[in-house]
Amino acid sequence: MKKILLLFAAVSSLMLTSCNNDDDLGSAQDQDTVATVIETTLDFNSGNNFAKLVNLDNTFAYDMVLVYRQGYDAVANSNVWELTPRNYNFDNGDVIGYDFNFTRTDVLIYMVSNFDLAQASGTYTSNQLFRIVVIPGSQNGAGKLAPKADFKDYNAVIKAYGIDESKIIKK
Repeated sequence: MKKILLLFAAVSSLMLTSCNNDDDLGSAQDQDTVATVIETTLDFNSGNNFAKLVNLDNTFAYDMVLVYRQGYDAVANSNVWELTPRNYNFDNGDVIGYDFNFTRTDVLIYMVSNFDLAQASGTYTSNQLFRIVVIPGSQNGAGKLAPKADFKDYNAVIKAYGIDESKIIKK
């Protein structure tokens, strides 16, 4: 009887202490659900086929990826983060834009247009600043949803996921 009681106590102890489900998404106290931001400056040209591959570290199957390009708001006279894909339409009918695709190991950021990109202005091809935001989608596939945020608004995403901008990874 003592052996059965001892076995029961050991199993109970393991069951009560082995799991920690602190999935408080977006909280500074949450240690296993972490959103990250990677910042990179890209030059698009014919040598790189107007595309750049950025490696990702520590991503999981349910993570989501958002890519923002730093643009300029003439009305507000300030820089803004614009969610991609993003196209710009010109009066002459030309269209130029940025898009991306991703896997668990990398993000491919590329340019698109309805004309030869080799003729594109350096304003759109040189020193383009991007931020790649990797956010938890669904914790371990268990169906727990990440906090809701207006993904078009970079600052709302940063706030919703408790991202510390001083810890942005530069690549």
